[in-house]
Amino acid sequence: MIHLGKGRPYRGFLQTFDGLWGSLGIVLSSNVVVSGLTFATLVLTSRSLSPAGLGMLVMIEAYGRIFDQVLRLEPSQALIRQGTLHGHHPDDRPFRRLVKFGFMLDIGGSILAGAVAICSLPLLVDWFGFTPDTTLLVVLFCLTLLVPAPMTSQAMLRLFDRFGLIARIHVATAVLRLAGTAGLWTIGGDLVHFVLLLCAVSIFERVLPTLICLPLLLRRCGHGIGRTGMAGLQAENEGLWRSVWAANLNVLARSSIRHFDVVALSGFVGPAEIGLYVLGKRFAMLLIRLGSPLQLVVYPRMCQFAAGRKLSEMVRFVATLVACFAGLSALGLLAFHLAGADFVSRVFGADFAAATPIILVQLAGACLLLLATILNAALQAVRREGQLLTVSVVAAVAFYAPLPLLVPQHGVMGASFLYLLASAIVFFGCSVAFAAALRSEKRRSSVAG
Repeated sequence: MIHLGKGRPYRGFLQTFDGLWGSLGIVLSSNVVVSGLTFATLVLTSRSLSPAGLGMLVMIEAYGRIFDQVLRLEPSQALIRQGTLHGHHPDDRPFRRLVKFGFMLDIGGSILAGAVAICSLPLLVDWFGFTPDTTLLVVLFCLTLLVPAPMTSQAMLRLFDRFGLIARIHVATAVLRLAGTAGLWTIGGDLVHFVLLLCAVSIFERVLPTLICLPLLLRRCGHGIGRTGMAGLQAENEGLWRSVWAANLNVLARSSIRHFDVVALSGFVGPAEIGLYVLGKRFAMLLIRLGSPLQLVVYPRMCQFAAGRKLSEMVRFVATLVACFAGLSALGLLAFHLAGADFVSRVFGADFAAATPIILVQLAGACLLLLATILNAALQAVRREGQLLTVSVVAAVAFYAPLPLLVPQHGVMGASFLYLLASAIVFFGCSVAFAAALRSEKRRSSVAG
C-alpha cells in the first residue's frame, strides 16, 4: 500500500470521492460518447465545406454568441450554492423564490441578447465581412437566441443530482447535430443548409433541459413557483447578486478567449484562415469537453468541504484531480505530436493539413485550461471569486492586447500561441490564488479556535 504524507494510506484519496463515483462515471462516460459524436460531426462538416466555408459558418455563430455571453447573466453557480442551503428547509418558499429568480434572469437575458444582436448587425457587417446573403443567415441564427436559455434548469438538475439526465441531454443534442450533418453531407449541403441546422440545434438544446427539469421542480415545489412573491429574496440569499455578477464577470473574462477570439480575428484574416484556426480550436474544445464536466459533479462537493471547514480534504481532492488530468494531458499531447500530421491530412483532407501545428498548440493550451477549471471550482467554493476574476482579466488582456500586432504578421498561428500563453496565466494564477485562499482560511480558523 502506498502512503502519502503522515502515513495516511492511499485509500484516503479514494475515500475523498465517496458518493461521487456514480456521478463521475455517468458524466465522463457520456462525454466520451458526446466527444466521439462531435468529432464525427466536425469531420463531416469539414468534408462538406472548404476552410473558407467552415470559417464563415463559425463567424455567423460567433456573432450571435458574443451578445449572448455578454448580455445574459448566468445564475447557475449562485443557484447551486444557495439552493444547497435551502434544500432541506421545511419552508420551501425561499427555494421557490430562488428558482423563480433564476428563470427570470434566463428569460430576460435571452430576449435582451437576441434583440441587441439583431439591432447591432448593420454596425458590424463590415468588420465581419458579411455579404447581404450571409447577413440574412446571421439574423436567422440570432432569432434563436430569443428562446430562453436553460441555465436555471441545468442548475436544478445538478442540484437534484440528476447527472444521468444531463448526460442524456448532451448525447441527444450531439446525436441530432451528427444526424443533421450526415444528411447534409449526403445531399451535398452548402452554407445555407448548415446554418439552418445550426439554428435547429440551438433551439433544441435550449428547450430540452427545461422540458426535462419542469416535472422535477413540480414534484419538489408544486405549482407555486410562478406565483411566489419575490419579497425577501435578498435577505434569504445574502450576497446573491454579488455572487451572480462575480461569477459572470469571471466566466466572461475566462471564456472570452474561447468565445470571442473568432470575432477579434475576423477583422484581420479571411474566412479561410479562420477555418484552419477553428479546426485547431475544435480539437481543443473536444479535449475540454472530455474533462470539464467533472466540475459539474465536484463543485457541490467542494461547497460541502468549504461549508464544513474541511480544508485538508479539499486540498487532497483538488490535488488528486489535477494530478490525474495532468498525466492524461501529457500522454495525449505526445500522441498527437507523433501522429497528428498524417491524421489531419487523412481525416479532414489536404486543404486542412496546414492546421496541424495550430491544433497542437491549441491542445496544449486546452490542457492547461482543463486543469484550471478544477481550481476554478475550488476558488468559487471558498468565496474567492474576486481573485479568480483578476486572474481571468489578466489572461484575457495577455491574449487580446498583442493580437493586432501578431496576427497581421504571423496569422492565426500567432493567435494560437497567445491562447497558450493566456491558458498558462490562468492555470498558474489560479494555483497561486487557491494557495493564498487556503492560508487565509487556516489563519481564520486558528483565530476562531
